[in-house]
Amino acid sequence: MRKGALFPALMLAVLLLCSAAPQTDESLRLSQVMAELSRNPDFVEAVYARMGRTPKAGGILGPDEIKRLRELILGKDFAALDRFPGLTVRGMGRSVRLAAAMLGRPVDSAPPQPAIAETSVDDALGIPATGDPPTPDAYLRPLGFGLEIGDRIDPTLADRYADSLRLAEVLNRLSLNAPAGRGSYRIVLKGRAVSTPGALLDALAADGHDVEVRDSRYFANFGDLIYRGRDVLTPFWIDTELPVPGTDRTLLVPVSHSQHEFIVRGPVVNADLSFYFGIDGEAVFRPSVTRDQAWVMGRVAHRYRGPDAVEVTRLAGAIVQAYGAIKRRHPDLPFGGYYALGVCNDVNAMIELRMQGATTLFPLTLDPQFFDGGGEVDHLARRLPLDGGWWATPDPRRILGSMPVDDLATLPFPALRDDLKSVGAASQRDVTLPADTRDLALLGLVAAAAIVIGLRLVRHRGRHRQG
Repeated sequence: MRKGALFPALMLAVLLLCSAAPQTDESLRLSQVMAELSRNPDFVEAVYARMGRTPKAGGILGPDEIKRLRELILGKDFAALDRFPGLTVRGMGRSVRLAAAMLGRPVDSAPPQPAIAETSVDDALGIPATGDPPTPDAYLRPLGFGLEIGDRIDPTLADRYADSLRLAEVLNRLSLNAPAGRGSYRIVLKGRAVSTPGALLDALAADGHDVEVRDSRYFANFGDLIYRGRDVLTPFWIDTELPVPGTDRTLLVPVSHSQHEFIVRGPVVNADLSFYFGIDGEAVFRPSVTRDQAWVMGRVAHRYRGPDAVEVTRLAGAIVQAYGAIKRRHPDLPFGGYYALGVCNDVNAMIELRMQGATTLFPLTLDPQFFDGGGEVDHLARRLPLDGGWWATPDPRRILGSMPVDDLATLPFPALRDDLKSVGAASQRDVTLPADTRDLALLGLVAAAAIVIGLRLVRHRGRHRQG
């Protein structure tokens, strides 16, 4: 979720992901940028052309959100753009379904994964790797009007990019090996052949490499906008539906991004990777090479070394294989399965659930119907506390756990700081029923509903016999 624009076809209209944060020396409020650019008739016409005349230009925004955005922009109601779109998770799901129906076909699908070999194939690690890093502006695209979209290259990460790219390729390929021992792809290190991602990192650690895995959280940067050389804050606000104590409002938060980061340092391999399910529809290991805008912050929730790091790597590989299998069974999933199979947080929540016994991530959107098998990933997916249902609001601890800071006072959004503190304090005061009591209460509700339904059926049958 952190990298790239969420609505790739919208381009200029990503400006509409507006921020309520104050201006700083390093970054700009998007509402300020919009107010300035709206004085240019050519800019207004460009936005109108993309939003009003191209029905498929909205990416995963639904028609209601596109209509609302057009009204706000053309009406120059910039104040109303703050904290846009403010959808609930349930509303986001509806927008995705409507957007997919408008498109009428899957988009942004990941390329097909290589077939599993029938016979074993041995390969060298291929590190140190050769190849040039991306140029400083490789991931930047000019939009006109003084705007650029994309990521800047981090020069430190760029120095390790060739190794990072090769290690990511190897881990992804090892993840596809058949679990039953059918022909596999193997990496040979000093005469030792390894055939799983976990075994590879274990072998590197045994060879003197330092391996650390970090469970990291950020604010999702869906806009990746730069205006006249300065970063523009573009969070995507979501309504948690939790009431803010003492107000008539519900809690709005910027959508979070999470990823597991694999840091390898040693005599041969020096690489930086991340693992998450992206808007490109791929749950894979990825080389890290770009620099985040400062406002996305960053916090490490958990660190893993030794056997724990190997276990996280093993499970990430299992997720790569499981997601590939699901997408082969459902090739028509729109947006490469993004949202239906979860957002970035879902796969990382599975890992946290396995390693910590619970997850502290929000939102989680996967549809359990796609995880109906008996495998480890299916079981983890069905245990997640999913959002977007009518039955419950999220646990405030997950919302707080998704924040990319240890101290709420450091958040760049003053109103958000106050709301989170109020909601957090209220949740600590709430008295909740013990788990077994809640189960009995739920059982009682189900029984009562069954009795009511039964009585109605009896009355209906009686009326039918009397007629």
